[in-house]
Amino acid sequence: MVSFILCLLPALLATTSAQTIAPATLTCNTCFGLTETCDTAVGTCQDNKATGGCLSVAEDITLDGTRTPFFYKQCLSSYKSDIKIPISFTVGNGKYFRINITQCNDTDNCNSAVLGVPKENATVNGLQCPTCFAQNFSVCNTQTIPCTGDETYCMDFTGYLVKDSGISAFVGKGCATASTRDIKPETTLISAVYRYVFLWGNSVPADKIPTIPPPTSTTPANTTIPPPTSTNPANTIKTPPTSTNPETTRSGASPALGKFSFTLYLPGLTGLLLVKLLS
Repeated sequence: MVSFILCLLPALLATTSAQTIAPATLTCNTCFGLTETCDTAVGTCQDNKATGGCLSVAEDITLDGTRTPFFYKQCLSSYKSDIKIPISFTVGNGKYFRINITQCNDTDNCNSAVLGVPKENATVNGLQCPTCFAQNFSVCNTQTIPCTGDETYCMDFTGYLVKDSGISAFVGKGCATASTRDIKPETTLISAVYRYVFLWGNSVPADKIPTIPPPTSTTPANTTIPPPTSTNPANTIKTPPTSTNPETTRSGASPALGKFSFTLYLPGLTGLLLVKLLS
């Protein structure tokens, strides 16, 4: 009897060891689609709970020139919860990056909730940042633009994009949400198209848009401008022109001779009258 028990002991120990070593599994929801319902390939997946987790992503990205909204859920074999809050940044010329990511591994199907993309807010917030984005380059030409909504920080990042087996460098600057402060070197963001690996990054509060002062007038407001000088002012007494044919007075004498001019001609007129009577 004792020998029989000793023979069964190794088998019992092996079974117990196998049950102890067997990893705990985690079940996650799976789906993908172009809307928040994420209604394609709906199902579940399982992963090692000790190292993996459940992933849920909602994104709207235009960095490559085309708008790509996408929603998906899946298992995450290498659980690394770097970022769990929405991220939004704008790099100018109609290009932006809006993504919401959650990672969990506490319970089965912990990624079942509907996840939404950070909403656009076009209200100018009085701040500004230099913006640009370039792929396959390490520098880009910046243009300062006003920031909007919750994008109250200026971000400056470099890294590389991974798509299938291809890798390309990128550099980006722009207005961003405060959540970009959590992006540290070697942080990875997983989107539907790319995997973003940040090699270097900095995110600081944005500067206020400077107030433009009113134009300075060259003429002081309290200075009286004199009226233009007229060659013939209205209040100047005009001198009448001298007439070459002066007006005759009622006596028939010229005004230039005075009131005694008739007396001077009287003797001559008397003599002429006597000659006329004697002839």
